[in-house]
Order: sequence, then structure tokens, then C-alpha cells
Amino acid sequence: MCGRYNLDFSDPREFTDRFKITNTLSKNELRTSYNIAPGQKQPVIIAQSPNVLEIMLWGLIPFWEKSDKPKGLINLRDDTILTKKWAHKYLQFQRCLVPASGFFEWGYTPEGKTPYHFKVKKQKYFSFAGLHTGWKHPATGQEIQSYAIITTSPNELLEKVHNRMPVILKKEDEEAWLNPDLVEIENIKEFLHPYPAQNMEKIIVSKRVNNPFNNDPDVLKPL
Repeated sequence: MCGRYNLDFSDPREFTDRFKITNTLSKNELRTSYNIAPGQKQPVIIAQSPNVLEIMLWGLIPFWEKSDKPKGLINLRDDTILTKKWAHKYLQFQRCLVPASGFFEWGYTPEGKTPYHFKVKKQKYFSFAGLHTGWKHPATGQEIQSYAIITTSPNELLEKVHNRMPVILKKEDEEAWLNPDLVEIENIKEFLHPYPAQNMEKIIVSKRVNNPFNNDPDVLKPL
């Protein structure tokens, strides 16, 4: 799974150039987040507006949810969304990019459960393959936009730590992933595979990341 990630906004211009963003957001909406946790609002890029940054809730609220306090799905497994009919609508028509600078997973070492920070080599930014949706609160009528990160089987670097990893898109595949004309499940399936291990790195970091309220540079410091 992917339960935490980070996103660097130290240079907003570099970010907007990387993803060809045309709209302007406030500094509060584009703050660096060192320890993004489920339930927080973060930027995504959707197929319907590929050059516009949208702020959404991390935790996709599915169409069948009727509770006043809905539980969002932070991750969606590739094998689930490819085989379950209810997920095909999301996969065909509601894909998005989730920009990131790195993500965290926890593995077991002689010292106990240990957090690792994973990054793509020589890339300040990359994107997870995501799905998004809109959901209307049954009591208030409030429209909530939310997203989930797709996960797949781990590559050789991740499998030593966890049995799942987020789908990381190659930069050259991002435009195709957002293409609204891409609706054939068999063709979409080609994007859902592990990112090459040789193009990634992992670093043991402080257990400060365990607390989602710790959102500062020390979270990323290597041990």
C-alpha cells in the first residue's frame, strides 16, 4: 500500500513547469508537505483538465457510501480495479495524476518496524497513477472531490519492505494516462506495473514520520 508520501513546493515555478500547470493556486494550497497522510487535501491533475491543478481529499469516497462520516479508500489495488465491474467507470473515465516527491513504507529490521523513504532517482517530481471522484454528502449536500492511489506488486527494491507499491508513471506516459479517449481496459492495464527498481532509491528515515503531525524537514533526514 501507500499510506504516506511527500511533495516539495520549495520552488513553485519548477513544479508548475514540470506538470505544465496553467492555473494559479494560493501559497496555502501549494505548501511543501513532508508527511502527507490520508484525509488531507492535496493537489491532483485530472484527465478532464490536464493542465489544471485540483485540490482533493486523499481517500476516494466510493459511490455506494451513504454514511454521514464516509470512509475513503486511500489505495486501490490494480488487480481489483481491473477485475471488478464497479471500478471500471473510475478506471475508464476518472483517472488522475497524483504529484509526489517521494513516499514512505515500513519494513521490519532487527531494530523493529522501520520507515523507509523511496524516491525516483534524479527526479524532484514524479506522479502516481490515481483515480478520483465526486461525492455528495447525504445530509449537507456538500460536494467532496477525493482521490486514491493505485497500487501494484512491488519491484525488487520494494519487495524487501512491503508486498505492494504505488503505481509510478513514467514521465513520458503521463499524458497518455490522462487521455480521455483511452477507455479500453486492456490498454489501460499496460500502465499498471512496477516502476523499474534500478531507477529508484530507498533511505531509512526517522520514526518521526510515524506521527502525521510531524510535518517538517527532519522527517526526511536519513539515519
